[in-house]
Amino acid sequence: MAAGASEQERRIERSENIIQYVLAVLVPSLMALMLYSFLLFDFLFTTLFVAVVAVALLALLPAMRLHRLHFETWARNTMPQKLITSGIGMIYIVAVSIFAVLMVSDCKGMMSNSPVTFAVFGGLLIGLMCLMAYSGRNKERFQNSEKRFFTCVPKALETHLVTDLTKDGHEYNVTLVRDMSRVELTKGGIVIRIMPLHGSMTEVLVENLSPENEELASRLKSYLDDVVLSPSSRLALDHGTSDYVRHT
Repeated sequence: MAAGASEQERRIERSENIIQYVLAVLVPSLMALMLYSFLLFDFLFTTLFVAVVAVALLALLPAMRLHRLHFETWARNTMPQKLITSGIGMIYIVAVSIFAVLMVSDCKGMMSNSPVTFAVFGGLLIGLMCLMAYSGRNKERFQNSEKRFFTCVPKALETHLVTDLTKDGHEYNVTLVRDMSRVELTKGGIVIRIMPLHGSMTEVLVENLSPENEELASRLKSYLDDVVLSPSSRLALDHGTSDYVRHT
């Protein structure tokens, strides 16, 4: 079982790395070539534009595989940080390309001081600063979170989770933020976020900021896995029939 989960985690990591490489390197590099071709080789502009769109669409294949794999095992929530890194790489390459194209335009005697150009360049820099600030603020939370997708409604999964916490004598708070349920263990330092996906599917994030709580976090994840694997519990999950007392 451990070997199977380990292989699944490697497949998840490979899919994430492919998406990161496409978004951070291939797409912005093709966009940079497209910008250069507009000035130097205009006959290649359309071809490169089609290539950019095609490569971006190809990233959907590993994304679909990644979505499917998250139903099979728990995995570190590393994708948000990789997407942020991809965004930073994309902005950096495109911004440098725009600057280089401006220099080439000046050499060719073209007008490069258009307000739109500087607005785009400024927007890219602002976006870069926002991404870096967001990454710095949430990096620790991403690194200490694990997630898994479940084929059941969020309310039913929340019901079984808090029932288990009550039986074990844990103190917890449950809050609802829009469609997301946030279950926080008062003394354990663990936060479980239960969020609806499309259809009757649920994403669960287990955030553990203290290494001392690894055993408890593993037990909670194992309980959720057992509930989903049990046929009788699966019926309850699909219909959300269990009741519980919400602690506040």
